[in-house]
Amino acid sequence: MSWLPDAACLGADPRLFEATSGDAVHDALSYCDRCPVIPQCDDLVRPRRSYFDGVAAAKVWRDGRVVKQDTLFD
Repeated sequence: MSWLPDAACLGADPRLFEATSGDAVHDALSYCDRCPVIPQCDDLVRPRRSYFDGVAAAKVWRDGRVVKQDTLFD
């Protein structure tokens, strides 16, 4: 993972990326907004296959599916 040092979230609290709704989602996505390695993140986390919940690869996931933006504050 030679790209990992380039990840914008390196050093951030990993619990932040467990968010699936609310303000924490926006905080986590703010890291993604400036991240140059989004495709590599998607490949590492493999959200669809792992049924991931949280923020990864500039998207919010629940059970491995991308959450629609309008449901983030349910």
